[in-house]
Amino acid sequence: MKLLTKISLNFLSISLFIFLVGLIVFYFVLRQQVNENINIELEKRQTSIQNQMHSAHGAPSAPSGIEQKIVIEPISGKMLPQKSYSDTLIFDTETNRYIAYRQLQFITEINQQKYLVKIFKSHAETDNLIVRIILLMTVLVVALILGLLILNRHISQKTWKSFYFTINKIKNYDLNLHEDFLLQETDIKEFNDLNSVLTSMTERIKEDYYNLKEYTENASHELQTPIAVIISKMELLLQSEYLKEKELKTISDAYEASTKLSRLTNTLLLLSKIGNRQFPEVEKVDFKNIIENQLQDLEEVIDAKKITIEGPDNSHLTEMNPYLAEILISNLIKNAIRHNKKNGIISFSITEKQLLVANSGDEITGDPDQLFKRFYKSSSSDSSVGLGLAIVQKICEVSGFSAAYSFENKMHNFTIHFEA
Repeated sequence: MKLLTKISLNFLSISLFIFLVGLIVFYFVLRQQVNENINIELEKRQTSIQNQMHSAHGAPSAPSGIEQKIVIEPISGKMLPQKSYSDTLIFDTETNRYIAYRQLQFITEINQQKYLVKIFKSHAETDNLIVRIILLMTVLVVALILGLLILNRHISQKTWKSFYFTINKIKNYDLNLHEDFLLQETDIKEFNDLNSVLTSMTERIKEDYYNLKEYTENASHELQTPIAVIISKMELLLQSEYLKEKELKTISDAYEASTKLSRLTNTLLLLSKIGNRQFPEVEKVDFKNIIENQLQDLEEVIDAKKITIEGPDNSHLTEMNPYLAEILISNLIKNAIRHNKKNGIISFSITEKQLLVANSGDEITGDPDQLFKRFYKSSSSDSSVGLGLAIVQKICEVSGFSAAYSFENKMHNFTIHFEA
């Protein structure tokens, strides 16, 4: 839910709650005031009726009209009812329904005879007036709330415009484009403070990024040179005729370790470059052609293990960096060959939504969810540094893809979904 929508809903909820509470309070206050006015009218009629009864020296007959209805009853006894006001319902034969009345009862005495007198005043006119007042007030308050809501939303949209500009700027900002991170100046202090913090933070990130990039480039050059020298010296020593078998074994182990170190360094540097998005160029690549070229380069290894290749039959153009596409396919094929069995199968399937690379083999003993983690090995092979599938995962991440693994029908299935 957007912040503006949440603010509007909170404003509307609070306004409606206050309105309903105020409406109830207003109704009871208005009803109280109306009852007081009716009580005053009933007291005036009480005085008039008492004067008439004393002048007539007897109890007059009750008027026939319901508005002027008077009930006069002689009473006796010591416990006499008190003067009181109350609301009651009286059935009207003309309208065939009950009508609300305000009632006043009091005691009067004529010729030493006490009488209980009840006089009535209809609520019909006052009820209609109250209903009209409440309806009018409701319409006015609802119109006021809606007007304030629309006005508040319009003002909020205008106020938050610079904030959304900042969000879009952050969303679309790319360090590789070498653009300045410029934000709009506003007349709102909080937004200016936010923009200042974001600009400062972006400058620090940019500086760290360029430092890391420079370090990666320098390390790529500086590390490879001594490692290449070590490997070449080891090769020369292995060709020496004066070394004993034990010494040759030691040098051979050192040579293999140096070769593995070289591969590990190159792979880690590649992961760092991919993570830093140093391959921004994007174009349409054909995975079918890349797979066929890779299979041709690895033909000797495939023939040595007598692996059968199936597919790919279809061709599909996908937008990504061509160099990363080569590495992606290379790592998937090498993984399929390394963990395949003799006389095994490697199959390829390409659709508009995914690329599937499957190879035969025994089910892994480790956790399948860890396959794409760095330095995770599902086997004890010394030829693997445990970073091939991690590179696949990182390439998918920067390319907007997703990678998944499954084992079905004695086949290891690695699926690259083109839509993450």
